[in-house]
Amino acid sequence: MTEVSVRRLDNTGDFLARWSALYTRAEQPSFYQSPTWMTAWLESAGMSAALYVVEASREGRTMMMGVVGAGPRRPTALGLKEVRLQEIGEPRLDDIYVEYNDFLAAPEASADLRRDIIDALAREFSSADAMVFRNVRSPLAETVRAWAAHGPWNCVTLSEQPVYVVDLNAVRSTGGNFLSSLSGSFKTKLRRAMEGYEQRGALSCRIASGDAEWRASWDRLAALHQASWRARGRPGVFTNNQLVAFHETLQRCAPDAVHLFEVRCGAETIGVLYNFVHEKRVLNYQSGFKVEDDNKLTPGFVCHALACQYYLDAGFDIYDLLGGEADYKQRLGGKSETLTSLTLERPSPRNKIRHLIKNILSTS
Repeated sequence: MTEVSVRRLDNTGDFLARWSALYTRAEQPSFYQSPTWMTAWLESAGMSAALYVVEASREGRTMMMGVVGAGPRRPTALGLKEVRLQEIGEPRLDDIYVEYNDFLAAPEASADLRRDIIDALAREFSSADAMVFRNVRSPLAETVRAWAAHGPWNCVTLSEQPVYVVDLNAVRSTGGNFLSSLSGSFKTKLRRAMEGYEQRGALSCRIASGDAEWRASWDRLAALHQASWRARGRPGVFTNNQLVAFHETLQRCAPDAVHLFEVRCGAETIGVLYNFVHEKRVLNYQSGFKVEDDNKLTPGFVCHALACQYYLDAGFDIYDLLGGEADYKQRLGGKSETLTSLTLERPSPRNKIRHLIKNILSTS
């Protein structure tokens, strides 16, 4: 018999111990489910966050777990009260942007446990207007849609985005040269860009090591990222102090799990890649590149190509570009899977009013 409990997360140490125990049994968990990530996330959220643990067990053995945020209604009067999987409902902290989202599951967990958990959340948070599942993998997206098809809540798909990855094993099996694995025109473009840089100085790359190097490389990442985004008239993520604090906490919790991959042309830094390392997978989470006047110099492509070769030589299997349709992702990698963002909307008065207003605005 399945038992599902929903309880306030008020003891971080106990929760992390239970989560870690399940994580060691889980089949191919993502970096975003790792105890490293969860520790940094919970520390950043703080004890004031309204977080709840949902846990499904059979015969006393934990089969599936998740954490949901159930914060206050925003704005207070007419805003929605939402329950969010692995988010707290605070935009500046949720900008951390979890991907590969799902409940953490033991290998022997049956697929219907996701449905049982959604049932339990709907009962526990019966006054909520919506349950939000951002960037979830296919098994959970399918369960959310199937659950909505048999109940009063409506399922709305917010977005679908593919994940592009570079299969380093495939490159390794054909000779181990990343540039040679690319298509003809793109390979030519990339080689010309590298030659252009080599005329200014030798290209080199390294991963920051130690606190002093990390801080210096992190500052260069922030400066390059902000400069390129300001050039496009946008603020850039490093204006979000809560986001920056989270990543500094993540680096402190597990320095070996986060890489700052810096590329230089001579003595000048032309790009910094901020990568997560999870088993044999490298996930490119953020970047900053020098703004070049010569459009033949493509620092982003050059940095990613050098990173792919570096991690290939180091024995990694996958260079993961994460979700999104960006051109560089499509040209460097191949489509792996799709991440879906969905919301389950309860037929509440607030939701009805929102949809009525939306329909009026769309026809006016």
